[in-house]
Amino acid sequence: MKQKVKDFNNCGAMPNGFMSQRIKLKAGLMKLGVSRHYEIVIPDCPDLVETTAADTLKRFLGKADLSVRIVPESQAAGTNRFLLGRESNLNSLKKLGDAGKIRIRDVAPEDDGFHLKRIGNEIIIAGANPRGTLYGVYAFEDVVRAGVNKDLDIKTVPYYCKRGGGPYYSFNEYVNLSTEDFPEEKAAYLSRMGINQLTDQGIGGHLEHFVHSDVFPFQTPPKADFQRKVKAMSSVCKKYGIDLFLFINAPSYPGSVANLDQYPPDALGTVRRPYGGGPFGGSDDGTDVTLCISSPIVQEHLRNTMRKLVREYPDVQGIQFYNLDGGSWICTPELCGRCKSVCPDSPPEVFTPWETQAMLLTLLAGAAHTERPDFDIKVWGAVHYHGERFDKMIHAAQGYNSLMGCWNGSDRSVMVPDGAEPDPSLAIAQTVCRERGIPFYMIFEYNNIESVARSLPFPFHVCDALKKFKQWGIKNLTEIYGEIPEHNSINALVRKAFECDPDLNPREYLTGLSILQFGDAAGKWAYRSWEEMEKAFDAWNDLEFGPLDGSQHILSIGTAVPLTAPIFSDFVGGFDGVLKILTNVEPWRAEGYRKFIEPAFLDRMILMSRHLAQAAEYAEKAVSSASSNEYIDICGYEGSYGRPTRREYAELNYSSIAVADAICRQRCNMLRAYHLLKAIKDNRAAGDEKLARSL
Repeated sequence: MKQKVKDFNNCGAMPNGFMSQRIKLKAGLMKLGVSRHYEIVIPDCPDLVETTAADTLKRFLGKADLSVRIVPESQAAGTNRFLLGRESNLNSLKKLGDAGKIRIRDVAPEDDGFHLKRIGNEIIIAGANPRGTLYGVYAFEDVVRAGVNKDLDIKTVPYYCKRGGGPYYSFNEYVNLSTEDFPEEKAAYLSRMGINQLTDQGIGGHLEHFVHSDVFPFQTPPKADFQRKVKAMSSVCKKYGIDLFLFINAPSYPGSVANLDQYPPDALGTVRRPYGGGPFGGSDDGTDVTLCISSPIVQEHLRNTMRKLVREYPDVQGIQFYNLDGGSWICTPELCGRCKSVCPDSPPEVFTPWETQAMLLTLLAGAAHTERPDFDIKVWGAVHYHGERFDKMIHAAQGYNSLMGCWNGSDRSVMVPDGAEPDPSLAIAQTVCRERGIPFYMIFEYNNIESVARSLPFPFHVCDALKKFKQWGIKNLTEIYGEIPEHNSINALVRKAFECDPDLNPREYLTGLSILQFGDAAGKWAYRSWEEMEKAFDAWNDLEFGPLDGSQHILSIGTAVPLTAPIFSDFVGGFDGVLKILTNVEPWRAEGYRKFIEPAFLDRMILMSRHLAQAAEYAEKAVSSASSNEYIDICGYEGSYGRPTRREYAELNYSSIAVADAICRQRCNMLRAYHLLKAIKDNRAAGDEKLARSL
């Protein structure tokens, strides 16, 4: 979406929508009686996030040409004032709480609640914690933009406690930490969108990407610029009350950071991956070299690098741990004598022995907590372990601080079918978390995933998922892709609203949102496009999983990863080969993967394609109906261009649907070709060449 400066009132010198927003803010503040005579009163010893909240409020008032002072409470003299802070550090708020005029004491400190209220000439922004205070400032901004009158009394406590997300650096070759220094404006955007944990997979890798091993000093050192950017990112996130987590895979593939002959022989082991080849070679049967978790020198290396990571990145809150994929593997017991001796229960041929996985988790957690007891080790363990083996592994591992997993016991998804029943691993994980007094996180994607087009609007399924998660007793959420700030996407706005209150009415909320963002005429078409998107996803509503889940690249309707070639010499063999790999990784999903090659699956793809085509048609009508002179009402990220016009925003809504529509039609043709070629191949194998040629 290309934006140009087109607000003629600003003489080409200001971002889009600057003057129109100034007029709106002045009118809103006038309704509330806020003038230049106000001052912002903060605690004498404010928290870092409370300082950010005060600065944010001051900048906001400045957009309406109000220059106000920020003063500590001990120096405050005015009667027209904002009171900003917590009862525990601002005496004026404590007195109001004692008198029962504000209600924030009943909100738990970890719940990010706030009470925004006007009392006489004072505007109260009281937080249950510093982050809640900042959220109260954002709520005040919304009130001003909406033109609310003087009866100001809003108390909000988000239903979901932890809300992880990110700026979509994962699988994003255009915008990531290689192409930019994480700007503070993006931290402010994520905060404004209710994100309190930055959990983007794109800020991750092996431990060796972040620190240099003292045990294996011959390994390639990490890139200094990457280290600098991560440290700066964690620091700016801290200002906005966002806890940064690194996405860590371990152990690293030894050949990715050094020559294999540089390692002592007792450091290396062998794995048989669920597929042949490998990122750095490997044999056709899948065997390859890995660092052996049972080796004392490897254990020393892992402790060393984990402890250094905690020390050298003081503003990082923790790690999200995931392995057994890409370049991180543990030994197959029958191929490693050391691991075979410590894995008496796991089948000798598996690439997922639970004993050494538990050993690895316990080792990393112990090393991290030696340096910092509150360093948070999140574990995503249910993808490659299932049933009894998951139960054994997660009970045997010690020291981790939280668990995360998807409702399906596999990779992330963007929808929860109506017929869905949570995988048994979810109940196991929730039980373990209750027993240990640690949080469980539902991992899910509300905005982007590799299997759908970027910023594809599917708001009805965002609402639906968050309602179902509440029914399942979930209180904490994690995305590892997140939202693209530059897009100010519909899904991100919906996610924020329904994470705060999952009991909202989806149709009422989305109707209002469509008008706010697109205008009356275009909003009706945008809403109809979302209804068709709902129907498109509902093609899979009675299946356990379909092509929209993470890692389902074979029939992806997205562009985050290279698309499967629609035509190649052995299409049938290639398609079957991918399904075989997926089944090898998750054998308990074999029946589901077999459905991919059934005619009924193609029928569902065709149904999804029809609704995507209709959604694209409606979204295109929204473009033609949208104004090029009016700006969207809700814009969390303005960048250097300012607010997009309603038409530019409608173009974004349309473009992602159109991309998904085009790719889905191609995928349908691929499946048609598969069935045709399979029939030809089967008839030839049966000796019926005539029938094969007639197809």
